[in-house]
Amino acid sequence: MRLRRLTLTDFRNYGRCVWRPSSALSVLTGENGSGKTNLLEALSLLAPGRGLLGSPSHLLPRHGRTQWGVTADLEKNGHQFHLSTGMTEGRGRRTFLLDGEKPRTLSEVAQLYPCVWLTPQMDRLFLDGASGRRRFLDRLTVALIPDHTQQIMAHERSVMSRNRVLLEQPHEAAWLDSLETSISRHAVAVTAGRMNLIETLKETPFGNKAFPGTALELHCPIAQALEKRPALEVEDWLRHSLQQARSHDRNRKSTSLGAHKADISLQDAETGRDATQSSSGQKKIMLLSIILSHAQAINRTWGVPPIILLDEPLTHLDERCRRILMESLLTLQTTTIMTGTEADLFSPLQGMAEFLHIRDGSLQSDSTC
Repeated sequence: MRLRRLTLTDFRNYGRCVWRPSSALSVLTGENGSGKTNLLEALSLLAPGRGLLGSPSHLLPRHGRTQWGVTADLEKNGHQFHLSTGMTEGRGRRTFLLDGEKPRTLSEVAQLYPCVWLTPQMDRLFLDGASGRRRFLDRLTVALIPDHTQQIMAHERSVMSRNRVLLEQPHEAAWLDSLETSISRHAVAVTAGRMNLIETLKETPFGNKAFPGTALELHCPIAQALEKRPALEVEDWLRHSLQQARSHDRNRKSTSLGAHKADISLQDAETGRDATQSSSGQKKIMLLSIILSHAQAINRTWGVPPIILLDEPLTHLDERCRRILMESLLTLQTTTIMTGTEADLFSPLQGMAEFLHIRDGSLQSDSTC
């Protein structure tokens, strides 16, 4: 996967910006607020979803504007295509165009343009609640199983409907039976997708003794049941458990069983050290290992590596780990973009990566690198 041309129009702090990368590996440097992360966000929004910052569309136009657009010319396994996204006047939803035409489904875009990223905000994964970790896990899963999003949304709708019926019409047994059947079916599908992702990551590890790999573990009663029993039996068990829990759930005003109760943990694959017992640098290595293992898994599944976006990836890493990471990135046959405030930290990439300096939403070649 190669990015050949990127055009930003009234996006964040960019008025009009056209970039033609000269290398598969690029380093963007500049002061805080110059627009480094904004450029990565633009690339992430070419994939379905809310991008690497999770921002709503109405916050993306440049100050004083109401419309914005991101367009890219890409090459995938020798096939060139044109992908764009943005928001036009009078439309509150983001739209996509593939070679000038509206794609049939967003899954088509997701498969054609896989994209993975790491941001400093993801360091909070170890501090936030389980919901943040589930979102992280599900974003990784969607890249391998595009239907995963629809399963999650259907599960969430059924859970919300069940909660409402339990509070307002608890004697509507037939209605509750139907909702619990839906929850069970979608919860098993969501959990199976998550388990498939974790197993795939195990089969495509990124790391070595100098840059250790990371193991993901899913904590979920449904996953434990799926390891021992067929999916249909687990659906029956979950449906029966939900039926037995109606009185309890009505008092708590929530559904106590389902895919929304899962959590994950991360451990050093070699030592078994948990992320919660790791230093800031060790946590960053764990996240980088997961993201790059995920990139390899996408390559294995779809036959092409994704675009890789790494925002401030060297933060918290010592010199040895920085060097090993950069050496590893040179082996990836895909567009990879990193950001940082100081170009000196990326000196091992001199002569092998394109260095650009960003100032107030404009890109300039960094001739000092």
